[in-house]
Amino acid sequence: MALKQVNDGNYSRLQVSTTRIAIVWFSVGCLFIYILARLFWIQVLYPENLIREGNARVVRNYHYEPPRGLITDRNGKILAISVPVKSVEADPKFLHEEGVYDDPSKMKKLAAILELDVNELYKKTKDPTRRYVHLKHYLEMDKAKEVRKISKTGIILNDSYRRHYPTGEINANLVGLLNGDGVGVYGVEQSFNSYLTSTTSTQLAKKDRYNHIVENLGTVKKGSLGGNLMLSVDNRLQEYAHAMLKQAVEENDADSGTATLIDVKTGEILALANAPSFDPNDRKHFDSTNAKNRVVTDIFEPGSTLKPIVALAALEAKATNWSEVFDTRPFIVDGKMVRDSHAMAQGTLADIIQYSSNTGMARISMRVGPQKIMQVLTRFGFGSKTDSGLVGENSGRLNENRKFWSEIDKATLGFGYGVAVTNLQLTQAYATLANGGMKYPVSILRLKNPPKGTIVAQPNQVANMQRALETVVAEGTGGKAAIDRYRVAGKTGTAKIASVGGYGKYYMSTFAGFAPISNPRFALVVVISAPKAGKFYGGVVSGPVFRAVMSKALQLYNIKPDREKNEKN
Repeated sequence: MALKQVNDGNYSRLQVSTTRIAIVWFSVGCLFIYILARLFWIQVLYPENLIREGNARVVRNYHYEPPRGLITDRNGKILAISVPVKSVEADPKFLHEEGVYDDPSKMKKLAAILELDVNELYKKTKDPTRRYVHLKHYLEMDKAKEVRKISKTGIILNDSYRRHYPTGEINANLVGLLNGDGVGVYGVEQSFNSYLTSTTSTQLAKKDRYNHIVENLGTVKKGSLGGNLMLSVDNRLQEYAHAMLKQAVEENDADSGTATLIDVKTGEILALANAPSFDPNDRKHFDSTNAKNRVVTDIFEPGSTLKPIVALAALEAKATNWSEVFDTRPFIVDGKMVRDSHAMAQGTLADIIQYSSNTGMARISMRVGPQKIMQVLTRFGFGSKTDSGLVGENSGRLNENRKFWSEIDKATLGFGYGVAVTNLQLTQAYATLANGGMKYPVSILRLKNPPKGTIVAQPNQVANMQRALETVVAEGTGGKAAIDRYRVAGKTGTAKIASVGGYGKYYMSTFAGFAPISNPRFALVVVISAPKAGKFYGGVVSGPVFRAVMSKALQLYNIKPDREKNEKN
């Protein structure tokens, strides 16, 4: 800046040049115009970058996952439900800034609520530069409120769901459960996982520093609710069947037990019980060995419960009739003795069924041949899955493509050895017998419309077989399955359990049947595996469970009695 000295008597003064002043003001004006132009440029003409930078600090994608679908019984009783909870994460930076980390009482209280070891909590949140640490998957809503009182910014609570099973172990093997990723494992949860699963919706929202939504900006991705399932089972019958089965397994010191009840008019499964079971709500003590649904996964040789169907194959092939008398004394086949536990010298086909004669059925089976028997067994559903839709279902084993059958194999096929079935397959077969030879598909879902059936056996011969099976309960080996005022048809089965190199010392104790005979409504199969308490015959071990569960079903559904009270069982 140029200065000009002016002398005026005793003093001098400096005078600023007018040109230099103008230059200064011009520079300031240009700077001001530049700033205004820059602001106009970035805020009016081209604000995208500024908006993008701002949004990067406050706009977030907010994910919302709808609950997984409900699973209910046929009457709407909830068997599986997704309960709202919170997942818990920590922001160590804010925990330190809030002073929570340095407050022992708060850290101890926080660890107790989250069910964590306090030392573990300190270890996870030690580094103040970290911004995210996972602490807990599922926290109840009331506990989440307590956590929020301790820390407003250092703890992040996100919406989540926890699967809850109100009936516990009663339906555990049937319903299944979810793994840590929310995917169904075991039972219905796995079988219908894609249908039950919801899809996440994504919302765009402005959030404050506390992760609270300030403004919703729109939907990025629209989610969908999980589908609800209504099963065919009646929880009232399921609960009772499970209790009776569990009691029988414990009293007989058995390895396990299964029970399946089917509505013979529709093929719907009304009860499907397993013992032992597990508590799906207690993951700390989860045992995978008890999680499988043995009704559909485990196969066994059906023993004498197969005799009625083998006999129908013989009748269809005209290899015998109801009036022929057979020699039922013990005899030797391929050096092995075939004998009966209930010995008799001779008997008709009805007698053979009533008293469960192995020798009589062995002679019939050898006469008919395995090929014809296999054809009939296949029509009844053995050797293939029932298409129930349940995960892990076993197709069983018929050995229908076997090229060579020894004489002893032909003989033992007559009383249920050499083939393997599931409980569900056997129950479906007896439901077919109850329907006069009409086979319906099995369903684990409640049906809106009656299914279409297929005739797989001659109705007149099936009717004769029904009467023969009635004598098993009224006068034969199945007396413990008899029910007051109802005519019951059934068959006992006691088969040795196969082991390496042959058969072991333990048995599969089975009772299969249906009621009432005048108008059959329910078919039920009870299987107890390896009872060790002294009793092992199917009629003695499984018969009482059949009686209890079938009685409950008949009473619960108000099925009219078809026998006078004073009539002989």
